[in-house]
Amino acid sequence: MAGNDYIMEKRNINILIVEDEPPIAREIERLTQQHLNSYHLNICIAHVLTEAFIRIEQTAFDLCLLDLQLANQSGFDILHGVVSRNFHAIIISAHTDMAIEAFEYGVLDFVPKPIKSDRLKLAFNRFLGLNKPEHSGVKYLVVRKRTENHIISISNVLFFKADGYLVEIHLGNGRMELYDKPLNRLEQILPENFIRIHRSFITDINQIQFYRHKGNAVYEIVLKNGLILPMSNGQFKIMKDLLSGFQSPR
Repeated sequence: MAGNDYIMEKRNINILIVEDEPPIAREIERLTQQHLNSYHLNICIAHVLTEAFIRIEQTAFDLCLLDLQLANQSGFDILHGVVSRNFHAIIISAHTDMAIEAFEYGVLDFVPKPIKSDRLKLAFNRFLGLNKPEHSGVKYLVVRKRTENHIISISNVLFFKADGYLVEIHLGNGRMELYDKPLNRLEQILPENFIRIHRSFITDINQIQFYRHKGNAVYEIVLKNGLILPMSNGQFKIMKDLLSGFQSPR
């Protein structure tokens, strides 16, 4: 499946646990080591948010396991600061009333407390790309600009384009923003109406006017605003049935 192929291939995973209760942090660490025992893990634990962000600046993390309530700090101030980074976030919290909003901001999974081992294992399998996330309700993407977090509505996005380890977000008003996650990680949390059309492009199926084969293994998708995006040969074959209603008449 599309997703974390690069995680499946690498053997080292850097994980940050952000939890203000040391016994719970140690239990999360134990379960993480148990469920990801085929990987070499570098696990850091932060008990306060300031410590967490110092760790983030020092280490290229792949995953953050985050409690939303830390010493009376706002859970979603914490969340916005984390989801704007280039790693996935899994929330581990007793505040299940926050789950829907957390998914709207692009977390990979929400594991309720008290923690059940099998439920945390499922979250790790989603991180590894072994199971598809059940929730694709992301409504916002958080873009980090210097010290500020800017919120972008997913409904305003025309397409995403890979730019090295970053992603260009192309918006309906002509603006472009840079998102600090690679395209494969972003793909895991997007709603189903966003489809991969090329190794470097994802677009909203609702923005497609038609697609075409121009010959010489050149395939294109034309958006409703006239923009033309490349489509790979492999994706053309996979999505031919899906996009049949959008094909240009000959």
